[in-house]
Amino acid sequence: MPETSALHTWNALPASARRALARGSVGRDHLVGLSAGLLALAASGDAAHRPRLAALIQDLLVSAWAANPLDGDLARLCAGQPWPGWPRLPENVADTLKAVANFWRPAPAADPWQTLRDNAERRAMLQARLEAEPKNLFWKAEAWAFAWPRADWPLADAALRPESWPRTLAPVRLQAQAQALLARGEAADALGALDGLGAFFPGGSPGLRAECLLRLGREAEAVDELSHAVARAPWRSSEVLRLSDLLDGAATETRPVPGGVAVLLYTWNKARELDETLHSLAASEFQGARLWVLDNGSADATPEVLGGWQARLGGALSVLRLPVNIGAPAARNWLLSLPEVRSREFVVFLDDDVSLPADWLGRLGAAAVRFPEASVWGCRVVDEANALVVQSVDYVPQAPDNGDGQPMSLPALHQGQPDLGQFTYLRPCVSVTGCCHLLRTADIERTGGFDIRFSPSQYDDLERDLRVFLGGGHAVYQGHLVVGHKRSSGQQAERSPAEIGNATANTHKLLTKHPASELARLCLEGEELLERDLERRLRRLADALPGN
Repeated sequence: MPETSALHTWNALPASARRALARGSVGRDHLVGLSAGLLALAASGDAAHRPRLAALIQDLLVSAWAANPLDGDLARLCAGQPWPGWPRLPENVADTLKAVANFWRPAPAADPWQTLRDNAERRAMLQARLEAEPKNLFWKAEAWAFAWPRADWPLADAALRPESWPRTLAPVRLQAQAQALLARGEAADALGALDGLGAFFPGGSPGLRAECLLRLGREAEAVDELSHAVARAPWRSSEVLRLSDLLDGAATETRPVPGGVAVLLYTWNKARELDETLHSLAASEFQGARLWVLDNGSADATPEVLGGWQARLGGALSVLRLPVNIGAPAARNWLLSLPEVRSREFVVFLDDDVSLPADWLGRLGAAAVRFPEASVWGCRVVDEANALVVQSVDYVPQAPDNGDGQPMSLPALHQGQPDLGQFTYLRPCVSVTGCCHLLRTADIERTGGFDIRFSPSQYDDLERDLRVFLGGGHAVYQGHLVVGHKRSSGQQAERSPAEIGNATANTHKLLTKHPASELARLCLEGEELLERDLERRLRRLADALPGN
C-alpha cells in the first residue's frame, strides 16, 4: 500500500521523535524534553536538516505553551532563537511572548512560598499574592496549579479575573479561561473563549476544541477539527489516537466479554468503601458474571457489609474470610486458585474502593474483542473526588536518560495536567493499572500469578504485566472506560512513612527482579508496539484526512 502523505510525514521524523511521540503528543515535560533532544540532534547533525527540525521543535514548544498558557518559562523557550535563520513566529505571537516575559516574575528562592507545605496556608498566600501582584503571571500560574486538582474554582476565578490582566496578555487569558471553563464542565463557554481567541496559537488547540465539541454532541465537527490537525501535523499522535477511535467506533463500543467472567475483590478494613464499590457494581451491567470477595482479616464492619450483600445478590456473590491479612498478591492468588474461578475464561480484579460506570464490563469486553491476542485489558483511573486528576493510563516503561542508574522508569504524561480528553483512546501497551483489569485465565496458567515478594501491596500488578510482556504478550488500555478511585493520588494523596517505605522497597524489587538487559528490551519493544499501532492508524485514516 502506498504511504499516505500524513504517514510519509510521520516516517520522515527522526527516529527519536517517533519513539517519543508514539507515547503521546501531550505533557509539558514530555514535549520540552523531546524538543531539547531534537535541538541537540540539530546542532550535531547535518545543517541541511536544521530548518525541518527547527520547525518541528517550534511546533512542539508552541503546542506545550498552548496547553500551559500561564507558564512563563515555556513562553521564554518559545521565544528563543537558537541559531540564525530560526523560523519566525507571527508578529502578534512574538509580541505576546515578550509581554509574558515582562509580566513573569517568579518568587525568589528565599520567598516563604518556596517552603510552605500546609495547603490552607498555601491557598491563603496565593490569594494574598494575587491581590498584591495582580499582573504577575507567576502567581496566576501557581494559583491555577493549586486550584484545578482541588476543583477550587473560586481561586481559579481570582487568577483569571479580566480586570487583573494586562491587555497585552489577552490571548493568554482567553486560552487559560477556555481550559478552566472546560475543566469545570462548561463546554459551551469554553468553546466561546476559543472562538474569541481565533487562530492566535500556531496550530491551535485541536484536542481542547474537539473535547468541547464532543461534550456538546457535535461529533462531526470534532472529527473535522481533529482531521485537519492531523493532516497539518501528523506528529500530533494524541489527536491521531482520538480521531481514529471516533471514526472506527471504538469510542462508543461496548461488547460482552467473549467468555465466562469471574469478578474478584479482596478487602481489608474498608467497610464503607467496599459497600460503595459493591453498590456501583450491583447497579452496573453485570452480564451474568459471578463475584467473589476475599475478606483479608478485616477488624471493622466488613463482615456485616458482605453479609448484607450476600442476602441481596444471593448465589451471584461468594465470600471468603481469612483470619489475618495475607497481603494483596497472596489474596489475588488465593482467589485465582478457586476451582470455580479457574473454570471461567476471564477474571476481573477490582479494588475495594472504586466507582464503576454502568457499562464498565462492556467496555472491557469491547477491548478484548478488538485485541483478542492480548492478555490483560485495563482502563483509565481518576480520582473519584475530582475526575480531572488522572491516576493511571497506559504504561510503556522507558529507558531513562537522566543518568540515575535505574534500568527503566514509568512515563508520566498524565501528571500535572487536568484530564480534558487527552487520554481517551484504546490501544495496546505494556501495562495497565490493577485497580480494574481483565485477565484471560489461560494466560494466568502460562505466565503465573502475582509475586508474593511484593507483599503487602504495591506494584505486584505491574510486575506481572512486565512478565507477560517479556513472555511475548501485551496489555491493552481502554481509555474510554473511566473508573473513579476513592483514594487520591499525587498532591492530594497522604501516605504514611510505612507506605512510603513499602513503595520504595517494592520499586527496588521491581527494578532488580529482571536483568537490566531484559528491561532494556522491554522498553524498546514497548515503544515499537506503540509505533506500529500509530502507523496502522495513520494508514487507516488515509481517506479521512484532508489532502490525502
